[in-house]
Amino acid sequence: MTVMTVLLLLTAGIAGCTSSGPATQVPAASPAPAQKLSTVAPAEMALQPSDLPAGFVLLEKGDRNISEMRSWSLEHGWKGGYFAAYQKQDGTASSGIIIDQALSVYPAENITLIVPDTLQLVKNWADEDRANRSVEDDPSLPSIGDFSRGMKLSDKNDEPPEYVIVFSKQDVYMELYTNGTAADYATLKNLAGVAEAKIR
Repeated sequence: MTVMTVLLLLTAGIAGCTSSGPATQVPAASPAPAQKLSTVAPAEMALQPSDLPAGFVLLEKGDRNISEMRSWSLEHGWKGGYFAAYQKQDGTASSGIIIDQALSVYPAENITLIVPDTLQLVKNWADEDRANRSVEDDPSLPSIGDFSRGMKLSDKNDEPPEYVIVFSKQDVYMELYTNGTAADYATLKNLAGVAEAKIR
């Protein structure tokens, strides 16, 4: 992540050293810029039906509830969030393709911790049954927000694979998920860019 605390260590001189020349002026360190915070409500950062490709319908949306959050999230200052779920339909029959979005707001000083924690959770999921589960990183994922990762999650007992994009921007953490094909993952990438632009 590019949003991090920077520690600057300065030494003014070394004991016992002498110099025949004039002392060098060391410019004062500038204070680290304050972390920019989001200024819109979580609901305003959520994907809207008009953001989705044709054929997707809204299943549900709403505020995230504190009771559904992990203790880790609460311990790291979770402030609130929102979710939305869409399903792709083909005529009157559902194709089963889902796009889920979940976003959360955290204190700026903790936002850099969220994506690594999510990646560790996914790794733990795969490690529970390495014979049947696998996780593949997507090195081609364009940069989204301040830090982002894309993953393909496969389970031999489940079809089709799942694709996940996680990213953080300012003080917002976002997850987007779909189950489907590589084409559905391409759609998820596009939606991640749309969602990122809503954080302001």
